[in-house]
Amino acid sequence: MKNANYNLIKVLLSELDDAWRIHKHYQGDAKEFGCKDCEDILKQIHDDTEKHVNMLRDEIAKHAN
Repeated sequence: MKNANYNLIKVLLSELDDAWRIHKHYQGDAKEFGCKDCEDILKQIHDDTEKHVNMLRDEIAKHAN
């Protein structure tokens, strides 16, 4: 596997893990804490992370062809 492909996959894994943790744990904690600003920030970060995931998936798919 080329180093560039490995790097893309490694970053994708990290982004997927971040998105899962934010959704599964951090957003609920912010809601439970009662901080709307924290909820909004975490939602934006989650949305941005999902965009990164899509970008990485698209690039990895291009490398696979």
